[in-house]
Amino acid sequence: MATKQKIIAFPRDLRSKIDNNMPHVCFSLTGKQAENITEEVDRIHLFIPAGFQVQDGASFNGLELGTLKAADRIVNKGADTKAKDIFSESDKTVMGLKAIEGLTGDMGGAGAKGAFEAGVTFNPQTALAFEGVNLRSFSFAFTLVPESAEEAEDARRIENFFRKYMYPETKTGFSLTYPPKFKIQFFIGEKENRYMPMIHDCYLAGVDATFNPESNAFFTDGQPTAVNLNLSFSEAKMLTRNDLYKDSSGPDDPSYDYSRPGSHQGTG
Repeated sequence: MATKQKIIAFPRDLRSKIDNNMPHVCFSLTGKQAENITEEVDRIHLFIPAGFQVQDGASFNGLELGTLKAADRIVNKGADTKAKDIFSESDKTVMGLKAIEGLTGDMGGAGAKGAFEAGVTFNPQTALAFEGVNLRSFSFAFTLVPESAEEAEDARRIENFFRKYMYPETKTGFSLTYPPKFKIQFFIGEKENRYMPMIHDCYLAGVDATFNPESNAFFTDGQPTAVNLNLSFSEAKMLTRNDLYKDSSGPDDPSYDYSRPGSHQGTG
């Protein structure tokens, strides 16, 4: 029986195209949980699917500064300063109405009615407060169409490899061990492609495989003639600018830092 290749390129002629600087994407296991995984597959090389999308986002929330600034104004003016010297008549009216709302919960809309009749309202002085950045997720859709029994076996191994290492492992009946993380790299030939996004270590969050999506044909040994493989990955940590980019003093700024600083931290 032939030794199974630990580096899978699909289709198999992708190997020769890589030598001619063919752009492609590579998947491999990484992190602490991958250290003891020495069998099966080291790396999987596939053509980059069309329309690959990356969404980066940040979270902001409204922060009302009005009450804080009013309190700060009192403190900074000093305890001995009379209120009439600190606040205008409109300010005092609004403060009185806010006090009524605090005591009554504005039952019956008394505070709102008073503000309407006085022609004034509280200025919340809302500012946009930064909270953090969103965890990123990535989706890949591959169509594996083998042209030989050997490529059909490669397709089987690829689908099983991703599915197997999406799952955690149980050592006892009471705990689960994290699954390994995946390193995802875009290459041009044998070098990382600086024109494509840099992705930090990810967990595989979903595997969706459709066998023979357009027919019910099989090879003579039962292998399907096509497999649609959809993979969903979630980056294992929230990133900062320092995780993605090199020192901004460099001549090539902005430039991804493909060393992935800190990417391997954590339990996986």
